[in-house]
Amino acid sequence: MSATRLPLALVEFEGVRWPWLWAILLLAGAAVLFAAYREIFQRTERRLTWGLMSLRTVGLLFLVLALAKPTWTRESEEVDAGRVAVILDNSRSMSLADESGGTRYARARAALDRFTKALNARGGARLAVDLFDIEGNPLDKVPDSPTIDRTDLGKALRQATGKLRSRSLAGVVLISDGMDNTGRQNFRDWDDRTAPVHGIGFAASGSADYDLAVRRPRAPERVMVHNELPVEVPVVKTGKLATNVTVSIKRGRETVASKQLKLPESNVERLVTLTFTPKQPGRFVYTAAVEGEAGERYLGNNAAHFPLRVDVEPIRVLYVEGFLRNEYKYLRSHLEDDQDVALVSTVRSLTPDVASRPIAGLLTEKNLKNVDVIVLGDMEKDYLRDADYREIVRWLDGKNHSLLVLGGYNAFGTDGFRSTPLADVLPVVFRSGPPYQVEAAFHLKLTNEGKRHPIFTLSSDPVKDAAAWSNAPRLEGMCLVQGLKPGAVALAENPQREIDNKPAVVLAVQRVGKGGQAMVLSADTTWRWSRYPRILGQPDTLYTRFWSQTIRWLAGRGADEQRLPLVVSTDKPDYDVGKKVMVTVLRQAGGDEAKAKGQVTVEITKPSGEALPPLPLKADAGNADLMRGEFYPSAGGRYEVTATLTADNKPLANQQAEFLVQGSDLELANTATNPGNLKALADATGGVYLDVDRAEELADKIERKERRSVRVKRTEYWNSPWLFTAFLLAVTGEWLIRRRNHLV
Repeated sequence: MSATRLPLALVEFEGVRWPWLWAILLLAGAAVLFAAYREIFQRTERRLTWGLMSLRTVGLLFLVLALAKPTWTRESEEVDAGRVAVILDNSRSMSLADESGGTRYARARAALDRFTKALNARGGARLAVDLFDIEGNPLDKVPDSPTIDRTDLGKALRQATGKLRSRSLAGVVLISDGMDNTGRQNFRDWDDRTAPVHGIGFAASGSADYDLAVRRPRAPERVMVHNELPVEVPVVKTGKLATNVTVSIKRGRETVASKQLKLPESNVERLVTLTFTPKQPGRFVYTAAVEGEAGERYLGNNAAHFPLRVDVEPIRVLYVEGFLRNEYKYLRSHLEDDQDVALVSTVRSLTPDVASRPIAGLLTEKNLKNVDVIVLGDMEKDYLRDADYREIVRWLDGKNHSLLVLGGYNAFGTDGFRSTPLADVLPVVFRSGPPYQVEAAFHLKLTNEGKRHPIFTLSSDPVKDAAAWSNAPRLEGMCLVQGLKPGAVALAENPQREIDNKPAVVLAVQRVGKGGQAMVLSADTTWRWSRYPRILGQPDTLYTRFWSQTIRWLAGRGADEQRLPLVVSTDKPDYDVGKKVMVTVLRQAGGDEAKAKGQVTVEITKPSGEALPPLPLKADAGNADLMRGEFYPSAGGRYEVTATLTADNKPLANQQAEFLVQGSDLELANTATNPGNLKALADATGGVYLDVDRAEELADKIERKERRSVRVKRTEYWNSPWLFTAFLLAVTGEWLIRRRNHLV
């Protein structure tokens, strides 16, 4: 703080509200006082009388002054140059010996002293310095020694800046060796720009002259089973030592690919490509790791995890359409965009005639062998050959082979499927007479079976889901059928149209063959569920969910396949040495019997890479798929938890988690310095980085954040003891002198 102009003083009388009244009272009092002492003078003819009157007048003036409440107001303009938050790393790693012969902490304290003196030596308004420790706590003085067992640079910055958020913060100075124990690899993505962060650090060094690290592997998130997968693994070596390393990819403890290479001297980065072929479908977490032959002390950055979903073969859909219509265009577009669907479609866009048929040989036993779902659109019966219909019926007897027939004027009319072999396998009975079609728009209504069916599932609340479907855009008309066949189930109806005193069937299903389904959708305008929301700028969630779930259900693949079959977690991200770690594993098998009966094992890997015996698990009393285990770490560092689901000695899924154990050994496990973290923070926030021996140069690089203000100082004198004492002395002195001289 420094003043930029002379203070302005002003005296005010707060007790004087009516000056004219005070003037009258003062004049009247003066007249009375003069008259009284004039009478005394005339009686005694002693000039001392006028001296006594003056003394009494002074005393009364002191009393009047007190009643007037005089206040002295002084204003001055001041400039606040801002504050600098200095974070001094007092973690245990700062106690390590430095190349200069002392400790890092000693050099850091000396750097702090030089920086502070240089900051104070600058001309103009002075920047105030607030000192914090590496945990972000304010410090009144510099600690004598570093004792903090953990370094979290991000937390220290957030804590320090948070405490000065209401002040004019010119910058943050971080004096540290740059090491961070939270597992964060760098600070290039730091996005807190509260103030520029300036780093004062130490030159890079390593405990074993070199360090190996694995960055995030480059691999697709989804692949097909039995397909070769290339994975690019970025491997980084820092330090002068040349070494041979082994780069590998593991699933749990199983190595699925590895490669050896030699890394030369000095800092180097290599992109190593490893290939392997997933042999089982499921959701897995793989680990890319690097291992050197030299004695590298810090292993915490030698591995990186990446998820991989291994899918079974895609759902193969054959869509045969008789007319180029909106239902076909929207459905084909959706199926082509679905990554789990392999679509083959054919459509006749010309006026139908007998000579116009699908590609010859499309519906043959050889071609249908690899098809999971057949979709038939609107067509007259002669669009397909009798042999095509017989082949479709024969194909339906296969495992999980399903048929979907869409509504249309021709398919459900007198010249449609009613007189083909398909009529025997479809879940509905065709009408024997008109009308075969209604044009009135209607809102879909789910039956009780439809509300529980996975095709129409949007959430865990069937009531809300049914309401959502009822409020969907209206369907423009539908084909009419007489009713359901025995064993068939209606999932959706048209509540505005009745046949035989029952709502008209919109969607019906019936089991056929070995696990397959025959489905009839008598409406042909579901495309409205996509088009109209998109016109309003809304997502077409109902349309995409309906068709995605319909195709998957027909193919025998439910929504459970989208869920992770195994989830592993710990109750906290970090712990103290010796404290209980609660590991929780949830098995989500869905309808998969093998996964439901599979064995779950949990292994914990120590920071050194040593795998511990399987962790004993205890199933929850109310949920056999929920298991928990307790672990007590004996040393600090980063631990890995691997949960594996196995059936018949084959792994079906695995998931990994990790947790951090804090301790002094964690802080001292890596004796290296990491100026890269400080440089990354400076680059991300607009600060600068300097070596610890140049700390004083930073003072000239911090810009002041001047904030001008007017400071008002008020001093009230009416209740001053000196004012009251002066009044008593004057009045008492006058009375005593008058009494002594017999002038009463």
